Amino acid sequence: MRPPIETRPPYGLMVWAVISLLLSLAFYAAPLRIAGGPDLMPMLPLIALFIWSTVRPRFIPPIVVFVVGILQDVLTGGVLGVWALSFLIAMIITRSRDDDGPNREIGPVWVRFLATLAIAIIVAWSAGSLAIGQMAPVRPLLIEAVASGLMFPLIALVSIRRRSLRGSFG
Repeated sequence: MRPPIETRPPYGLMVWAVISLLLSLAFYAAPLRIAGGPDLMPMLPLIALFIWSTVRPRFIPPIVVFVVGILQDVLTGGVLGVWALSFLIAMIITRSRDDDGPNREIGPVWVRFLATLAIAIIVAWSAGSLAIGQMAPVRPLLIEAVASGLMFPLIALVSIRRRSLRGSFG
């Protein structure tokens, strides 16, 4: 019988958190480099950051959020620091929350993710517009936001189901 998850060393989960964040960055950036077409990819790095900060907040300190944002800027060819700032502000604001209900039900978590997503989009658009000296295009960000908002419940349910088989989601 395996010991409860709270008493086991967290190193395996920490490694899995890093691997899942790096994979989310790779999947997010790959279509941009390959197709060169419209960006229909959900913001997988933000989804991964949000889920990990919900499941294991101590695995996602602000420096990790910052590094993921910088790596996203580098991989997508964006203005350096825009997504780092966006992710940091969104995660800081949404981490000051109440409990999401018993066993962190998907409804309240999804609403909190949508708030995080909206904050991240607004900050990224504003910072990007300031960085380039003109209004940044809104349409690509809105497409990503809609794709992310629609994809989040599926990814979160898979994560929640996997965790509920082993123990609590929190």
